[in-house]
Formats: sequence, structure tokens, C-alpha cells
Amino acid sequence: MSEALILNIIISASSTVLGLLLGLLFEYLRSRRKFKKELKDNNYIDISGKNWYAAWQTSVDQTLNLNTEELTIVQKGQTVRISNIEKSPENPKGGYRWEAQLQFFHGKTLMGWYFPLREENITSKGIMFLNYQSAKKIFWGKWVGSNYDGDLANGFVIISKNKDESMRLLQDVISKHTVKVNIIYDAV
Repeated sequence: MSEALILNIIISASSTVLGLLLGLLFEYLRSRRKFKKELKDNNYIDISGKNWYAAWQTSVDQTLNLNTEELTIVQKGQTVRISNIEKSPENPKGGYRWEAQLQFFHGKTLMGWYFPLREENITSKGIMFLNYQSAKKIFWGKWVGSNYDGDLANGFVIISKNKDESMRLLQDVISKHTVKVNIIYDAV
């Protein structure tokens, strides 16, 4: 092999590697810029962390059930992922491990979906709409989806940094808005 051919191969390989590295660097910088812009759009609110607690209004065997779960929240810009640490102790029959993905809008509203972990082998899933009160670090809203009792149910949810506070606030919301958990067994 001639020295010129070897030199061309080395230059070509170096150019390819350099191009890949520059592409990765560009993508990394673009991702960081997008994250900073999304944080700015959300009023620089970052809700990531452990030790969030949810209180849910749901049903089991057509009976109202109020249960709690400890959550972990991971936020990257507008995208928020929530998962429970373990099944609710107050809801052993209808509880399950789940994950959610929501979008954060203007530091105030979260909308998205939740689904069971694959190993749960159940079909409960649905959507959530939450409002965030940043000064109090409290989310409040509703879930709509399938649960233990039926294919279409809904209820209130409160998420805060304190388990007892979440349950107290949920009970307050339910007492002010006395609609029961609506369950539709057969829509057609």
C-alpha cells in the first residue's frame, strides 16, 4: 500500500470520527438549550425529587376508597415522569405499581397519561389533569381511566410533600365536590 493511500484512509477515518463527535456535541448543546428554555417557560420550576405523596379517590368493589402512595417525580423541562414507590397500603385489592408521563405547561398545569408496570399484568390505565400551586408545592386534579371496578372511572387526586396533608386536602375537595367516583361498567 502506498503512503498516499494510507494517509487518505487515516484522513477519511479521522474526518468521520470528528464528524460524529461534532454531531454528538451539537445534539448535547441543543438538548441543554431546549431544557433551559422549557424551564424558563415553566417559570424555572423544577419539581424533581422523592418524597411526594398522592392521595387518590377511587373505588374497589363499588365502594369508595381513599388511598395514598409515595411518589418519585423526575422532570426534564416540560416532561414530567411520575412513579409510585409501592402499591397503596389502603388499597391492596385494587392497587398496583404504575408510571406516568405528563407535560408541564406554564409552571401551572400538568396533563398526561399513566399506565401499570408490565409486571403488574393488569389493564388499569388512564389520563391525569393536574394544577400546581407552586407556593404550597401542591398538585390537585382528576384522573380518568380504567380501575379495579370498571373500564371508565374517575376521581380526585392531591399530590404534596406530606402524606397526611395530601389525604386531608383530598377529603376537603371531596366534601366540597360531592360527586362520587363515576364508574361505567358497560357503555354500550
